Amino acid sequence: MRKRFIARASCCGRLVRYYLLVNAASGGSRMYGILIEGGGSQEKIPAITPSRRRIQSLLEQLVQGCVTPVTVRDVVEDWLLM
Repeated sequence: MRKRFIARASCCGRLVRYYLLVNAASGGSRMYGILIEGGGSQEKIPAITPSRRRIQSLLEQLVQGCVTPVTVRDVVEDWLLM
């Protein structure tokens, strides 16, 4: 699994870093996930979607909303239901 830095944001006075996770599966297919670090904690959610376009859209929303590691699971679950 590869990790690629996407952005950083100041959320409630704390620096939060956002990463794209890429997991290459057999047959050349890929699954994308996210990793968020900040405030002394981190949350990794691998294999959210096979669509690079959708994961990039999700990451943009997470950065704009200053989503932290503590709340990211709830946000991603809601996003998946849309």
